[in-house]
Amino acid sequence: MNRILALGLNPAYQKTIRLNRLIAGGVNRATECRVSASGKGINFIRAAHLWGRAEAVVLQPLGGVVGDLLSEALARENLSAVTIRTAGCTRTCSTLLCDSSESATEIIEPSAQLSESESAALFDAMEKILPEVQGLALCGTVPPGIAPEFFRDAIRLARARGIPVLLDAYREVRGLLSEGLTFLKINGEELSHLAECQTITPERIAQFREAHGIAVLAVTNGAEPAFLSTQEGLFRIAVPRLKVCRNPIGAGDTCDAVLFSETLEGTPVPEAFALGLAAASASCMTREPAFFDPGEARKLCRQTVIERI
Repeated sequence: MNRILALGLNPAYQKTIRLNRLIAGGVNRATECRVSASGKGINFIRAAHLWGRAEAVVLQPLGGVVGDLLSEALARENLSAVTIRTAGCTRTCSTLLCDSSESATEIIEPSAQLSESESAALFDAMEKILPEVQGLALCGTVPPGIAPEFFRDAIRLARARGIPVLLDAYREVRGLLSEGLTFLKINGEELSHLAECQTITPERIAQFREAHGIAVLAVTNGAEPAFLSTQEGLFRIAVPRLKVCRNPIGAGDTCDAVLFSETLEGTPVPEAFALGLAAASASCMTREPAFFDPGEARKLCRQTVIERI
């Protein structure tokens, strides 16, 4: 089975808090609170583990009592992690799920700054693991203390070994776009930011991919159809609308994990992206990030329409 290394340099201990009603400026009493390990890298490996088509390990910094809680949560799920201990405490993030409005509000704590030696230890660990994997996923933002060159050098090392790279990030990534990415998976708003263009059309998606030499550009758009640009053409992919969306947090990471796992197994990219989108929708049906039913995902995929443009 293929192995994927996910660089999850900004992990979080996630609280998912359920409320009958969210009152701004008022007292809010929760009806339910669940905790889990999270952050984009952890969500990625959880989704890959549930999907079962690739083994995935996350490389992450953890510190303080919150880092201990997060590590324990990973162990309970039997998720693989390589951890560099840090002096700063790992952040906690909270998702507020409001039943009356069917909305999700995300509260993200700032990340502790990493020292130069902690950053170097993370890079050294990545170099040691890289020869043992068949895919590298760069997941989300980086904490203070991690230089932009970290991801750039990781991509170059992977490329030198012929290892495909998936990037799911848009903050401070302009210098990475022309480094030979195999996959760039972002949403339409993020692409609009990167392309410095208010209106994103299928043609602009294709032009952006070609301009930066990206092999596959996958663009999601919430409940609306997604677009895929590859060297083989341009595709529109529409997943059936959900009657209930309980929590969208982690859906994009779920899509990443399934898309990457499937393509490493030889699944054609449009079909792999359709499976990823279906898994993301299945994740939205659950209350915790990147937890989903693979059977439900496959059911949704059977109703998904792939159209060549």
